[in-house]
Amino acid sequence: MYLLPQEPFKEHEIYVLIDILRATSSISTLIHCGVEEVFICEEVDTARELKPLGYLIAGERNAIKIEGFDFGNSPIEFLKYSDTIRKKPIALTTTNGAKTMKIINAHGNVIALSLLNFTSVLNFLLEKKYQKVGIVCSGTDGNISLEDCYAAGLFLKKLLEKEDYEINDGAKLVLKLSDTKKRDIANSFHALRLKKLGFKEDVDFCFEMDMFNIIPFAKKSTYTFRNLYTANLNG
Repeated sequence: MYLLPQEPFKEHEIYVLIDILRATSSISTLIHCGVEEVFICEEVDTARELKPLGYLIAGERNAIKIEGFDFGNSPIEFLKYSDTIRKKPIALTTTNGAKTMKIINAHGNVIALSLLNFTSVLNFLLEKKYQKVGIVCSGTDGNISLEDCYAAGLFLKKLLEKEDYEINDGAKLVLKLSDTKKRDIANSFHALRLKKLGFKEDVDFCFEMDMFNIIPFAKKSTYTFRNLYTANLNG
């Protein structure tokens, strides 16, 4: 369990990326909407360079849509324009989640976890019986995020109900949060900031459980999420 991506990483069979507000919620929504792929860009200019290659570009800095981009980082917006984005490649850059993805995807395969696709990812990991799972919270501007730790604790609690894992102290901490009322988590620092900026609908949606039956999967060092059911795991 990694509360922040700045922690030193061990090698794992699979990494679970968490950024509830809003990167992994957006990735899950985009995959649900049927996009061809979601390419994660750490830098704004990288996304802009993909625009002439046929990518739609989406992203934010400090929660605000980037000037000249097709979309921000809003699950609600992606759902609204699902017909426009279906079967299209998307380049997505975000303040926190993209940086975390850059780090962990260099180490191995990554699955994007949100509350929106919670049970789909849980069932996949249980089915595959991975013994070394790295759960990574993105945090907010280098600080621990309450909502990420809550989702990690809830996820780990469900895993431990079915399988035995050796867990670190970070895992023990997030497990303590798993029984916290969701309304309290939805008043985290980042959630309140997003609401003040006019993204209350996004925040509310990101705390919904199991809206999508999808698994955004990225092979090692590709920085590209596709639906697991169309990804070639052996390639």
